[in-house]
Amino acid sequence: MDAKEIAEMLDGIDYGELINERGKVKEIVGLAEEFDIVIVYGASDDLMEFRGAIEDEADCYDGGEVYFDETGVYGDPELADNLINAVWADEEQKASWTYETDIPHEEFKVYDEGVLYCIGIVFSTSDLV
Repeated sequence: MDAKEIAEMLDGIDYGELINERGKVKEIVGLAEEFDIVIVYGASDDLMEFRGAIEDEADCYDGGEVYFDETGVYGDPELADNLINAVWADEEQKASWTYETDIPHEEFKVYDEGVLYCIGIVFSTSDLV
């Protein structure tokens, strides 16, 4: 199982199903954890969620940079080598949340009542610095 396969399983998922982490999503998160894969997506208007091999969340109201390592999120960029930039209200992508990072990753789309809500990312911990 790799990041691409996890992203494909999540692609097109409903926001409510994703944040409640039941059924299919619970199984996918379990697979991600088992295979050292991280799933990142937006929740509400202020959170970046990490699921799978990293279980954490970061406050990124109105977007911003989130630093982390394989153990979780850090407020101080000096403590972690990995960065994801959360983009709020991405007009080009027409989504509430998108993410920018140098970490090799795959993308998946999350919909809320049929409207694109988030373009999440999936990556392997083996690709972290």
